[in-house]
Amino acid sequence: MNLAKGAQSTADLILDVAEAQFAEHGYKAVSLRSILRECGANAAAAHYHFGSKEQILAAIFERRCAGMNSARLDLLDAAEKSAAPDLIERILDAFLRPALVWKDDDKGTRRFMRLRAVVAYEQEALARDLIARYFNDTSQRFIEALHRRLPHLGLPELYLRFQFLLGAHYYTVLNPHRIQDLSKGLCDPADTEVTLRTMIALFAAGLRAPNVLPLPSGAVPSMETTL
Repeated sequence: MNLAKGAQSTADLILDVAEAQFAEHGYKAVSLRSILRECGANAAAAHYHFGSKEQILAAIFERRCAGMNSARLDLLDAAEKSAAPDLIERILDAFLRPALVWKDDDKGTRRFMRLRAVVAYEQEALARDLIARYFNDTSQRFIEALHRRLPHLGLPELYLRFQFLLGAHYYTVLNPHRIQDLSKGLCDPADTEVTLRTMIALFAAGLRAPNVLPLPSGAVPSMETTL
């Protein structure tokens, strides 16, 4: 029993240290040796639990993504059942809140969201595969929900606008202090509720804006026929 507990603690420690190092320095710049050095483990322990640096990154995604996706989908379901007039805003809140607003002691989620933004920027093939594996299905659910309420948008345009939302989200997580410097202290990056509300207002208006890309003559966008 004690051995099992100790083994679990070693695995968690390796993941915590790796997550922090990847988030701070990027996946490519961090070696397995530097992870093991910081957590006081040896190579045998790392290979026993994970096998490689690649498998450590995969394990980090696995332990973080299920909870975040579940939270997003629960909020999305609640928003859609409400049929509120501000439904677009509620859908955006359901997508962004679990990734932007954390409890003060929830350092793990904060680290992971920064890690995800960093590895997305690095365009590491493994990270791209992991992001697709753990987030594509959830993202599609949100795109479908938005499309049902925004029938004036063609799907190519909706995907582009959703991509811009992801870009703003990633940059906000990756470089939160830029706004503090740029605003000379007027904006506080620690106030995630203000950040969230402002981002939602911006993108709700952007999503409701008229279609820019031309639609085929007489065509009406349909999720059923195009997705």
